[in-house]
Amino acid sequence: MPPRARQFGADNPRAAPFVGWQRRFLGLRQLLAAKRGMRQARRNAGALAEFPVSLQLQTVTGCNASCAICPQRTIRNLFPSEAMEDALFRRLVEQCAGARELRGVGFVLQNEPLTDPTLSWKIRHFRDRVQTQAMTFIVTNGTLLTPARVEELLASGLDAMHISVNGLSREDFEQVNQGKPWETLQRNLEHFLAQDLSRVAVMLSFVRHAGQQGEIEEAVRRWRARGVSVYVHGINSRGGMVGDYERYAIPLEREPPLKRLGKDLAKKLLGCCPYPFIQMSVLASGKTLLCTHDWARREIIGDVARQSISEVWNGEHMREIRLKLLAGRSDELEACRRCDVFESATFA
Repeated sequence: MPPRARQFGADNPRAAPFVGWQRRFLGLRQLLAAKRGMRQARRNAGALAEFPVSLQLQTVTGCNASCAICPQRTIRNLFPSEAMEDALFRRLVEQCAGARELRGVGFVLQNEPLTDPTLSWKIRHFRDRVQTQAMTFIVTNGTLLTPARVEELLASGLDAMHISVNGLSREDFEQVNQGKPWETLQRNLEHFLAQDLSRVAVMLSFVRHAGQQGEIEEAVRRWRARGVSVYVHGINSRGGMVGDYERYAIPLEREPPLKRLGKDLAKKLLGCCPYPFIQMSVLASGKTLLCTHDWARREIIGDVARQSISEVWNGEHMREIRLKLLAGRSDELEACRRCDVFESATFA
């Protein structure tokens, strides 16, 4: 094991699922949690436990980049810029405080979370009020991860950070990452990784797309040699909202053999998309999406500005959706009809 491999998150019990040997089984645990939810929904007319396993909060809309594999450029013209009101955020946190089922809260949803100047305060407020095993995490493109923001985040109680690197060389990086300065990302990464990260699990992610020539494998080797966890994932059409999707998509039959086998097994185990059984996604306005991948907001299932999380999670609309998915009727849902997440198994 590389000498620094145990550093990231090793002293934080909440970060344990992302650390060491446990990280290898993270995907399997998530699949099994979804399967348990599906069994419960079958027995209870679509209803689940009072709270989702995972909650994603969009504290602000927008992103500082316009990547080729992301719909940001499109949704900027469709929906207004918004920031979650402090009163709404506080109410949601109070509801989370008593939720035994909750395992993770992502302060990210269809956005770059570091565009929120109050993000660190929000994470700290959550951590002060929610004394459970629920993990806090963000997913960031890293270009706003300045030394000052790093200091704030490390003091906030953040448990895990997923940084989307998406390139080993400048050329590889610039194929898909537009508006993200290569030099800035590299400088931020080096500074961040030099900090005491014993309480923050860190994972670098790379997207596998059709334009690559083996850069992914080299990137994985280099970063793992430094003791950094690396996650390689595919892309999906984000509900049909990625305009140049066909250029970058890799058909499932062209995936590496072991990856393809794992995805086939995951699809067989589940039988339908897992997201509505484990995760709830809350927009800055309080409206809740059927799924984090519904960028067009085709299925709004409730509004936590007027309802509780539990009321939305097990509301009539959500129960009906789960039963349709279990019955193989996803084509009746507008958000699912144009989505290839289950077919491409990008959840696995």
